[in-house]
Amino acid sequence: MNGSPSIRKPRGNSPWVIVVLVLAALFAFATGSFLLGFVILLALVGYLVMRPSGTSAGPGAPAARSDLASRVADLEGRVAELHEAVEELRGARVPAARPERAAAPPHAPPPPPPQPSAAPTPLPAPARAAPPRAGAPSGRGFDWGRTASAADLMGAKALAFAGGVVTLLGVVFFFVLAVNRGWIGPELRVACGGVASAIVFGAGVWLKRRYETTYSALAAVGAGIAGAYATLLAAVSLYDLISKPVALVAGAAIASVGVTFSLAWSEEIVAGFGLIGAMLVPATLVFQGGLQEIGTAFVAVVFAGTAVVAVRQRWWAMLQVGALVSVPQALAQFAQADTPHPGIVTLAAVFWLLYLAAGLAFQLRLGPALASAPASFLIGGAVFGGVSAALLYGQRNDGRPQGVALLVAASVYVALAAGLFRRAREPATLLWAIGLAAAAVGLAQLLSGSSLAYAWAAEAALLAWLSTRVRDSRFQLAALVYIGLALVHAIGFEASPDHLFEALRHPAKGAPALVAVAFAALVFGVVKHGWEDEAPATGILRVLDPVLRWLRDQQRPVNATMFSVAGVVTAYAASLGILELWQDVWPRSAIETPFEWGHVAITAVWSAAGLAAVLLALRRRSELAFGLALAWLALVVAKVLAFDTLNLAHTRFGISLAVVGAAVLLAGLARELTTQHGLTGEGAGAIVISLGLVLGGALVLIPDEVAAVDGNGLMLVSVGALYSALAAFTFPRPGRRDLSTLLWVLGLAVGAGGEGILLDDVWLVLAYAATAAALAGLSVAVGERRLQVAALVYLVLGAGVTLVNETPPSDLVRAHSHPGHGIPSLLLVIGATLALAWALAWKERYRLQAIWVAGALSVYCASLGILAATQRISPAGVHTDFQRGHTVVSAFWGLLALASLYAGLRQRRGLLRGGGFILFAISLGKLFLFDLPSLSSAQRALSFLAVGAVLLLGGFFYQRLSAQFDERVT
Repeated sequence: MNGSPSIRKPRGNSPWVIVVLVLAALFAFATGSFLLGFVILLALVGYLVMRPSGTSAGPGAPAARSDLASRVADLEGRVAELHEAVEELRGARVPAARPERAAAPPHAPPPPPPQPSAAPTPLPAPARAAPPRAGAPSGRGFDWGRTASAADLMGAKALAFAGGVVTLLGVVFFFVLAVNRGWIGPELRVACGGVASAIVFGAGVWLKRRYETTYSALAAVGAGIAGAYATLLAAVSLYDLISKPVALVAGAAIASVGVTFSLAWSEEIVAGFGLIGAMLVPATLVFQGGLQEIGTAFVAVVFAGTAVVAVRQRWWAMLQVGALVSVPQALAQFAQADTPHPGIVTLAAVFWLLYLAAGLAFQLRLGPALASAPASFLIGGAVFGGVSAALLYGQRNDGRPQGVALLVAASVYVALAAGLFRRAREPATLLWAIGLAAAAVGLAQLLSGSSLAYAWAAEAALLAWLSTRVRDSRFQLAALVYIGLALVHAIGFEASPDHLFEALRHPAKGAPALVAVAFAALVFGVVKHGWEDEAPATGILRVLDPVLRWLRDQQRPVNATMFSVAGVVTAYAASLGILELWQDVWPRSAIETPFEWGHVAITAVWSAAGLAAVLLALRRRSELAFGLALAWLALVVAKVLAFDTLNLAHTRFGISLAVVGAAVLLAGLARELTTQHGLTGEGAGAIVISLGLVLGGALVLIPDEVAAVDGNGLMLVSVGALYSALAAFTFPRPGRRDLSTLLWVLGLAVGAGGEGILLDDVWLVLAYAATAAALAGLSVAVGERRLQVAALVYLVLGAGVTLVNETPPSDLVRAHSHPGHGIPSLLLVIGATLALAWALAWKERYRLQAIWVAGALSVYCASLGILAATQRISPAGVHTDFQRGHTVVSAFWGLLALASLYAGLRQRRGLLRGGGFILFAISLGKLFLFDLPSLSSAQRALSFLAVGAVLLLGGFFYQRLSAQFDERVT
């Protein structure tokens, strides 16, 4: 590579041939034969390029052969190094076992010279390749960034690059100056530019052949190619010396020369100057003649050559720069177009297809794994196509032409994806995604109303189905996006919530769009998500692997979500249809009334659907489905409470409350009757909530005139009876004790409230006492002790009513004419207490407590009876009769205490003895606290005498009976 230039002397190109070709080109340009002139210039370029070079015979021939032999030996050494590196990577050889390069056997000597006397000299063993000289380009071509260093900025590379750029700008500015000053005619200007470009190009070729690869040679070649482009463009765009078709042919020829040299030399700098520099020429001439379509077409042709070279050589930087240079010029041309005539539309399509082809070809050149750079290029090309369509068509004809253009582009992407799917799945997936996105936007432009939701829903269903055919779950991500788009469009524009909650004449016009979305969601929920043998992504699509893995692992929840979306959307569509039906069948032209009845029907349908979902979930034993069904019922409850109760008439929202309450009650019962784990929180909660809903709806439905005549109480009793009957129905079932308890607690509580509204006085006490006694008896009959708690509650309620309203304690200490009017209530309470005491036989302590309570109430009842009898028997006044009665009461309490003491002593019952002493103490307290200050002197004396006598008898009996008991013991 570094041989002396004096050793390899080329035979040289004939200067006379070059002069003749240059003069011929000038003559052709001067006479107006521009095409002939360009042909002559191309012939000159071909002569400079294709002229063979050889070595001269003479004394230097052996040296030349020796130089050739050393080059061959150096090449063999490089091949040996590459072979060792490959073997080392494959593990065929251990790196430590590699032989030393110095021990490599010498290569065969070159063929001997033609002289018979000359003996061949053996060549030395090949050595490692020497590092390249400073400033010399490497064999891999010009590197736009990685080879640039601080030293390069002050070296040959910088000088060569700057020289090429300045030369190209010099050619361009020469045209500008010539036009401004009018120095020479157009023909001569073009001729001079062409000749100058050819000379610069030829000089670069000569330098390359004479001194091998140098930066100056490459820059000169690139500047010559760019100058030829500038000359051609000036001849067409500024001076109209060549027709546009001929100019395109000439431009293609120049591009071919640039492509040929860049590929032959593998030098990116040649392509950079020759192709990208040429694309900059139309931008520099904008200020001279304005932006013209021929210039933009010229950019497209040059970019095509740039893409071919960049893809072939994998020069990604050059492809990027080419796109950055061409895109602004193309978009500026499209922006200034007045109308989308066929020429400008064709130009836009050519640019878009070039970007698509370049990105796709570069990706396929790299392999099947999707790389980030080509992917971004393809996406950028798609964005370019969309922007171009928007610039050319805008909103003409309501955006329909723009939508058609996007759909055509989408069909191209989809067709390419289908063709490449088996060969390169990941690039094809990206093309699918781009095509579907373009189709979505195109449909949005082309269609309006529900048609767009139909199209998006159909695409979602198609993608979901296609994913199962090609076993690629990435299509399902696009399907999800389309489902989301269709759902948002349908709810946001076609069937917005105000259609459901505002009275309209035709509320269901967007319902078909909702049905289409539900169908797409249903299809997505049916298909399989992920396959075990699905090929994993290896390119940038690997970022989707976590999402796809989650989609595969969470298949059941995802399917449940899709089915839920389908169900909710279908219910929404059905609700709009119900409102539409009521509007159609209502006999009058009113809107509000059928709207309200329609909402009652919606509540009924939603409740039935929720209940059916609960039963189906319980049948399939799916907790997830059951949770979703309960959530739906909760939504129905929220709708009734937040909308129906505030916007519907009295009777209509009452029906809604009752209907949804019944559905919630049945759902809770179904949950509890099918579970094996006792009372559950969701089932119990549903039953409790249902009571409020059913009760609220029942009370609202009662007419005002009926409610005024204890209608509310009757309804409460009826609802309580319903829940109590359900408790009786569930009790015999195994393991349903807790459910039965919950039901009868709710039923009895509501029933007690209803009895309190319906009845009063002794009738209310009778109801409570009878219920308490019945519950006590039922607890013994069925063996359910929890019912005794309910009996106790009812007994307390009855006793409370009696002691507060019927026989308050004030009746015993306050004189009035009817102290015994509440005795029947007391007797009822005493009877219920005794019934409860009988039922409590399983616990002696509780039974005795109930008996003592009944005894205390009996003493109180007897005392009131004595006062009442005195009022009836005595002919004196109320006050006197009251005092006489209390004298008898004091004597009665004393005698009762004596009897209790005597019985306790005789039967050896400590409780009776204790009761006798307690009653004696109460009698004494009554004497001193009430009789002494309240009774007359005569009645007071009689009370003291009676109680005193009883106390004396009590002491006598206690002493005698205690002594007899002690004697028996001893």
